[in-house]
Amino acid sequence: MVSKKQLTHITSLILICLSILFIISACRARPPQPAAPTLGFDLSSDELDTPEPTLGFDLSFDETETPNLNCPNEKTLYNLWIIHEAVLDIDAGDGETFYLKFENKPPSFFQLWINPSGIISTDLIINLTEIEYHGIANHPKDADCPVQTFNGIWEMQAEISGVCQEGIVNLHIIEEWIDPVLHSSCGDPIGSVPGTVSAPELDLRFDLSSDIPADGITIPEGGPFHASYRYHLTRPDFDLPMPYSEE
Repeated sequence: MVSKKQLTHITSLILICLSILFIISACRARPPQPAAPTLGFDLSSDELDTPEPTLGFDLSFDETETPNLNCPNEKTLYNLWIIHEAVLDIDAGDGETFYLKFENKPPSFFQLWINPSGIISTDLIINLTEIEYHGIANHPKDADCPVQTFNGIWEMQAEISGVCQEGIVNLHIIEEWIDPVLHSSCGDPIGSVPGTVSAPELDLRFDLSSDIPADGITIPEGGPFHASYRYHLTRPDFDLPMPYSEE
């Protein structure tokens, strides 16, 4: 059985690692925010420097303008399909390592209305999807829990807004976890995970004239955190191939 002291040490390390994940993944296509508080120990080595994310575009529109008929001229439902994959991989030294991977559980999509005015809305829509996580941590100095594994499913919700103009859909999406708790093979669940943001707050652009309108963001490998968040916008009667469909 893991002692209270040992569990406290393990929990602290994991929560610090997850704090890094949420701070990094909360990058936004907006002016820089004030610096985050210190995390309790130094993770400032070059190994932990994370490359800047690659954003698809900057959102720019005037909601007072009238869209033309390249956008739907009647209230139309669309699916916003997602493929999310995010990895946190940290070597804290002295054999202490932490690896955690998040990925959506297909089929994964949100829904939205494009109104005749061009304004995007989510009237009477509850946008929820499931994100799976799994991982492993090594604690060589802990006799009771030298290897710790993680497996579970979190729910994620999305707030979506935007506008359609001249056949171009500009979306603003904010994704948030719902009461995330990290389950581990060593003792009880770790508890509430710090922060709520699971993916960047994104501005996405979709060209409705494309065969499958798509956009997204990539945070490349090379640091402790890398991720890919991909989105496709389609009518509900459009069948997307794997990996969007359920396996």
